[in-house]
Amino acid sequence: MKKIFLMTLIIGMISLTMLGCDVVNDKKSNQPKEKVLSENIKKEDVFFEELGIKFNLPSKWKNIEKSIDIYGTAPRENVEGQLIISFIPDEVMDKAKKMNEEADKIPETEKAKIEEAAKKIMDLTDEFKEMCVIASIDKGREEGTFQKELFSKYENNDLIGKEGDLDFYFLYNNKPNISNLSEETKKEYEQVYKEVKNLKNAIKIFKPVSEQEKLSKYNKIEFNTKTIDGKKIDSSIFKENKLTMINIWATYCGPCIEEMPDIQKLYEEVEGEKINVIGIISDTPDKDNEEVAKSILSKKGVKFQNIIPDETIKNGILSDIQGVPTTIFVDNEGKVVGEVLVGANNKEDYKKAIEDRLASIK
Repeated sequence: MKKIFLMTLIIGMISLTMLGCDVVNDKKSNQPKEKVLSENIKKEDVFFEELGIKFNLPSKWKNIEKSIDIYGTAPRENVEGQLIISFIPDEVMDKAKKMNEEADKIPETEKAKIEEAAKKIMDLTDEFKEMCVIASIDKGREEGTFQKELFSKYENNDLIGKEGDLDFYFLYNNKPNISNLSEETKKEYEQVYKEVKNLKNAIKIFKPVSEQEKLSKYNKIEFNTKTIDGKKIDSSIFKENKLTMINIWATYCGPCIEEMPDIQKLYEEVEGEKINVIGIISDTPDKDNEEVAKSILSKKGVKFQNIIPDETIKNGILSDIQGVPTTIFVDNEGKVVGEVLVGANNKEDYKKAIEDRLASIK
């Protein structure tokens, strides 16, 4: 629970966890998503379909899963993607817990103080100890500044595989950075770091599968479930509107939470135009997460309906989504309209997406 607890507290940087696959737009790094692994995953502990990377965790890491964080980033220049693996010191966990307890005492009306507290918690991700990176490089593009800077951070830049136009490199240093750690944590981290070379030999490379490719098989969205407030709801609500925007988010996802005020404003603007907005809370049903979700929605002033995924949603589209937030648009029959949007957006971007899709269904 310790890792999940930290993921809930720290709203910002992380984009992938060991429990699922999440690839998102880059906002320092963006959000994670905890989810059931895809059906085609049988053996690997960690599987990132959109990055083309899978591997089993070193055995010693499995015993300290709470202290290992894995997240991925979107393309940047000729670096098609990165999988970044870090160690989370117990000191950071403890700080996050204390800061969250203090933040809970702030009245909901004092939004500036809440935002400041959230930023301080988010900044704790800077105290994670980055151990290694798996980077995919597009050989068809000129080497950019970002790759040079990335590779210069590590003593070892080992080529571990090729797939089409992509070269995959394993980046790591010979010794861990143990600065600012307690003596007890230093010892734990040094033991963890010894497994980095073993991880290198466990990595398997395959052809990446894009989000659009995976989600293109879903032509219609259906559900029969309840809202976060416990009210019954099903996909017949789509009939009431020309278009419905479905924003899939998670309680641990910083960018998801940050974009909520914009989505609420959008909802208020389009509500009278036969356009609806609903949310799907991807890391529910779960009693603790549902309480966190209620708190987030209240603090962000969200009034549009947010639903708990049923088995149809969980075993369907959520099993193939690789990043949150992900936004889908459906017509009055629940049929998907246009491409899926992956990553956070502002109100105007979402409004433009709505206008484009309305034009396509006239």
